[in-house]
Amino acid sequence: MAYTITPWQDRFRTPDPATLRKTVDPESVESFDRVRSFLRGLHDVVETPGWHGPTYCWSLEYRLAGREEPLAILIPSPIDLQLAMPIDAEFLGQLPIRRMKRAIRDGLDLASPPFDTTWAIWSLAPGSMLEDLEDLVGRRVRFIEEAGGN
Repeated sequence: MAYTITPWQDRFRTPDPATLRKTVDPESVESFDRVRSFLRGLHDVVETPGWHGPTYCWSLEYRLAGREEPLAILIPSPIDLQLAMPIDAEFLGQLPIRRMKRAIRDGLDLASPPFDTTWAIWSLAPGSMLEDLEDLVGRRVRFIEEAGGN
């Protein structure tokens, strides 16, 4: 039995976005396209593939100009398309958490104590909370801009 490795998992070959799109479950391609289009459409955002270890493999990183940390990463896992975003305590503290949908709050919880990460993550199931995530990303961009870009 031969072991095959997908372009998503092959850390020694950088895939392009079209190749990563092919790794996504067919039911999630529409969500992949929508999120990718939204993120690419943000002012001063650059899209690049980035290796994120054996868990997130090759993902698409979206960075605001002049920032080292990604604004978000789109994780084209063949079994669970995901969006991840670094969230700091200051940004989290100014969000209207109680008014947000449960699925959004659950993702934000992962970036809060007692968890040992600042990354919030959401599964992008077809027909899920894409509009709410777009709103959250927009809030994050405005927060960064108001803080002077750092």
